[in-house]
Amino acid sequence: MSEFIWSMSISFQLLFIIISGVFFLYLKEKSFKYYALYNIFLVIYVLSRYDPIYDGSQELLAVVLGGKNAAVLMHITSFLVQVAFYIFYTIFALYFLDLDKHDKKFFGRIIWILRLLGSFFIVLGIFCFFIKNEDLFIDFYIFLYVPVMLSLFLPSVYRAIKFSGKHKDYFLIGASSFVFCALIAFTGSFVSSLNMNNPIIFFYIGIIVETIFFSLGLAFKMKLINDERNKIRAEVIKHKHRQQISRFSGLLQGEEKERKRMAEELHDGIAGDLTAIKFQLSTFNIDEASPKNAAVVEEVSKIINNSYGQIREISHNLSPSSIINYGLRGALENFCQKIGNNYKMKFDCDYSGEKLELSKTVQVHVYRIIQELVNNMVKHAEATEGKLEITYHKPALRIVVKDNGKGFSTKEIDPGIGLSNIDSRIRFLNAKFVKENVGQGSKFIIDINTDQVPDH
Repeated sequence: MSEFIWSMSISFQLLFIIISGVFFLYLKEKSFKYYALYNIFLVIYVLSRYDPIYDGSQELLAVVLGGKNAAVLMHITSFLVQVAFYIFYTIFALYFLDLDKHDKKFFGRIIWILRLLGSFFIVLGIFCFFIKNEDLFIDFYIFLYVPVMLSLFLPSVYRAIKFSGKHKDYFLIGASSFVFCALIAFTGSFVSSLNMNNPIIFFYIGIIVETIFFSLGLAFKMKLINDERNKIRAEVIKHKHRQQISRFSGLLQGEEKERKRMAEELHDGIAGDLTAIKFQLSTFNIDEASPKNAAVVEEVSKIINNSYGQIREISHNLSPSSIINYGLRGALENFCQKIGNNYKMKFDCDYSGEKLELSKTVQVHVYRIIQELVNNMVKHAEATEGKLEITYHKPALRIVVKDNGKGFSTKEIDPGIGLSNIDSRIRFLNAKFVKENVGQGSKFIIDINTDQVPDH
């Protein structure tokens, strides 16, 4: 029975050496590195508890060191291996329970004590080997090492209960069982009055129980790690999205400023010059002019009037002041009316739903998207009828632009016409843009969630 449990504990440790190594390589979590080191030293110790292995190792050393030296070295090494795996297990537990994140001061002190303790026992082991006194090493192990490790275990458990996640529950049950079984094995080995025939079997049982509960705790730990990585990934994506939105906002704001500047220059500059020319022409006495000159003056006046109207229209398109005066709905109604008048086509504007409550910046972006789509429609689709449908039920805003023309492929049109501009504004608004195939003509659908629109 004892050999079966011994074999089982060996198998468990070998399995978890592999698992811990793989997790460490892929996740770069320090806890798995120390758990692998713990298992490696634990396997060495458990193997040494098998008499044929222990005796064979001692015989090999006796060839080089002599019988007495080999016996002393094996005895000291056996306890030194225990020092190593308990230290690695404690460090692993501190990382696994996230105390390095939740209580850095306590974590730092424990790590310092463990390093000091490990260094002391390595030096002590070397010293005891040279003086051929393994009993001195064992006395320090019993009366110094064990009490110190227990004194570190209890406050660590308290802080784990206070700070760690759900994975701590299974882990603490396993760790407590392991420590309890190890103490029974330790006591049974050194207190002969207890008459325990094979106390080491309790140590093996503790290893098995700890490994089983660690597996359950590991499942929770992996979930926490995965959740944390997903959270970080989401934050990175959100940060990149904010940067992208900020970049789009800067570009679009710059474009709007340039449009406004050009509109003002057209209105105040060229339009002003045309007005001045028209005024000068009005001072010309047509009655005294020849019929030919009078006709020229009249024709020039018509050209000036047409040019002035076109410049005024371009100026208004560049800087839609109607949004400020009438809001988005009013501006779009005016726009649709102008499209119908200027291009001699039937163009309807239908609005339904709640009152639009959007910032002026967002209203301008929506206006520009519709403006670009309609301009492309009248220039390329050869449509005789068109329609703009706007539906708003907070927070869902749907815009539909459709016509009865020949349609056009967005791949066949020069992006400079405005499609790249539409794309930038769509991305800025976190909107969805779909072109549907209809029986005759084109249909564009823009869906905007106003709760997800950047506040600019």
